[in-house]
Amino acid sequence: MSNIRINSISLKNYRSFGNEEQEFIFPAGDYNKPVVIVGYNNSGKTNLMNAILYGVGEKFVSVNTFEKNDLHNLNYANHIEIKTNLSASDYLTDYGPKSIKGVHKVLTKVIDSELHSSVSPSFFGANKYYNIFYINFHKIKEEISTQKTSWGNLKSFLAKHIKQIVDNDEGMKEKKGKFLSDTEASKNEVLEGSSLSNFIEKIKKNYSKNLRDNNYEINFCLPDYEEIFLNMVFKIGLNRDNTNLVPIEHFGDGYISMFVMAVIQAIAESNIEDKCLFLFEEPESFLHDNHQEYFYKRVLCSLAEKGHQVIYTTHSDKMVDMFDTKGLIRIEFDETSKQTIKRYNEATENFNKQLTYEDNNGLVAIADYNSYIKNIEPNLNRILFSKKVILVEGPNDVMAYKYAIKKKIISLGKDTKFAETYLNFNNIAIIPHHGKATALVLIALCKHLGVDYFVINDLDFEDDFVAELFKYASEGDFKQSALYSNETDSNKKGMLTTNWKLTNSAGNGKIHFNIKKLETVLGYALNDKNSVKLWDLLQGKDTFEETFFPESLKNFLEFDSIPAEEVPARGAVIEEPATPKINDEESAILG
Repeated sequence: MSNIRINSISLKNYRSFGNEEQEFIFPAGDYNKPVVIVGYNNSGKTNLMNAILYGVGEKFVSVNTFEKNDLHNLNYANHIEIKTNLSASDYLTDYGPKSIKGVHKVLTKVIDSELHSSVSPSFFGANKYYNIFYINFHKIKEEISTQKTSWGNLKSFLAKHIKQIVDNDEGMKEKKGKFLSDTEASKNEVLEGSSLSNFIEKIKKNYSKNLRDNNYEINFCLPDYEEIFLNMVFKIGLNRDNTNLVPIEHFGDGYISMFVMAVIQAIAESNIEDKCLFLFEEPESFLHDNHQEYFYKRVLCSLAEKGHQVIYTTHSDKMVDMFDTKGLIRIEFDETSKQTIKRYNEATENFNKQLTYEDNNGLVAIADYNSYIKNIEPNLNRILFSKKVILVEGPNDVMAYKYAIKKKIISLGKDTKFAETYLNFNNIAIIPHHGKATALVLIALCKHLGVDYFVINDLDFEDDFVAELFKYASEGDFKQSALYSNETDSNKKGMLTTNWKLTNSAGNGKIHFNIKKLETVLGYALNDKNSVKLWDLLQGKDTFEETFFPESLKNFLEFDSIPAEEVPARGAVIEEPATPKINDEESAILG
C-alpha cells in the first residue's frame, strides 16, 4: 500500500510569482473533498500547477530545467524557490526503507553565467513507488497516447498506469513465456511463403552486404512483452457495433474527455488500498456545462471521498462549491505589483462554520443549505471567478441594471460594443440572490473571500428611512429605536430588522435600496413582475435617477476610470499615416 499527499507548497520568483514568498496550505488527510485553484485568465493558475508538479517530482528537475523565461520578470537576480512539504508512505530498497515525505526544495542559481537548477533531496527513482496522476485536459489527445517519446519516456498518465499494471501483475508475468511462443509461432505461420517474408529476406541480404558480409541476425518480430500493451490502441464501436471499431483518437476532444473520465474512474476503483495524488488542469475543457457538473460530482468528488488527494484548476462555475471554502485556493494577478498574489487560502475551516443562526434568519438550519441556495440560483458560483459582484434581488433587477449600465457608459461617449462588454472585461458579475436572507449569507461570503461587492435591494416600505438604519450599531439598539418600536405589525417589524441587518452587514456606501421597490423607482405601475413589459419601459429611458442608480454604484463600477475618447477639434485636418520607407537591405530581401 502506498500513499502520498502534498501538505503545502511555497514559491517565489517562478514566472508570475514574485520575490515575496507565497505559501499555499492544503487541507489535512481527513478532508474528503477536491481542492480547487481558481482565478481569472492570466492569474497564474498554470504556473502554480507547474510548481506543484516540480515540487512532487512529477516533472523532472535537471541542471538545465529552467531558463530565463521561467524567472520572474526575466531577471537573473530573481532565483526560483519552490518548497513542498509532503506526507508519504515508506518503500523498501536494498538499503532499507525510504520515503519522499518531508520538505523538498527546488532552487536555481547562476554558475559561470549560466542558470542552473537543483532539487534537494532528490526525487530520482522514488516516484515509481507512488501513484501520481497529472492530466492536462488542454492536451487531451496526448493524454490517451500510450506511445513512448523519442527519448523512450512515457508522456501520458494512461501509458504510465498501463506499464505499472503490466510490471506488477504476477499473473501476466507467468503467462509471458506462453504468450511469446504462441505469438512467434502465429507470426511465422502467417509470414511463411508470403511476399512480406521475401521482402524481409532481401533486407537481411542487403544489410549483410552493406556491413561487409558480416552475418548479423535480423528478426522481424513483435515488441518486447512489456511494450506490446503500450502499442495497443483503444477502439470504440458506435451503437454497440463490435465489427467496425474506430480508434479513440479519431473522435472529438469532448468524446475523448468522457473516455478519460472513465479511465480515471477505473484507476480509482482499482486502487482500493493505495492513496493517490490526482492533478488536473482545467478538466472542463471540451465538456458541455451539464457534463462539467457531472465530472465534478461523479469523478472529482468521488476520488476525494475514496481518500485520494485531488487538486485541479478550473474556469468553470459548474465545477466548484463556493461554500466549501476549506478546499478553495483563489489567486489573482495584481496589476500594481505585476505578480500573482494569494487572494484566498484557508484550509482549516469552512466558511459555513462561521455563520450563526441569527446571521441569516435561520437559513443555515436547512439541511444541506448550500445546495438549497444554489438550486435557487445556479450562477452563485460565479462569485469565485469575479473581481467584483453586484448582488440584486431577482432577474428583473439583473435586466434593469445591465441595461442602465450600458446606457450610462454610452452617455460617456463609448460605443455600444464597449458598453455591452464593460462588465465582462472588468470581471464584474451581477448575480440575483432571490431573497434578503440569502443576501446576508452572500455578503458574508464575499467578505470572507475578499471579493468586492455592492448590494441592491427593495426596501419594501413606502417611506425612505435608509439613513436611519445606519445610526444603530447593534440590533438591540435598533430595536429600541422609534422606527422599530412604533411599528405595530409583527411582519413589518421582521422586515425592518432584516433591512437593518443588510445595512449593518454591507456597510455604508456598499448598499442601495429601491423605494419601495425596483418597479416603483422605474415608474412601472403594474404589480405583475412582467419582464417583457418592464423591458419595453426601459427602452424608452436614456437617463436614470439617483433613486435607482446612486453615485456609490457609479464609484463601485469605476466609471471615472473609463478613458475619454479623443475627439478631433471641429475643422481639424486628420492626416493619413505616412507609408513606411523600405531601405535597400529590406528591399533586397523582399525582392
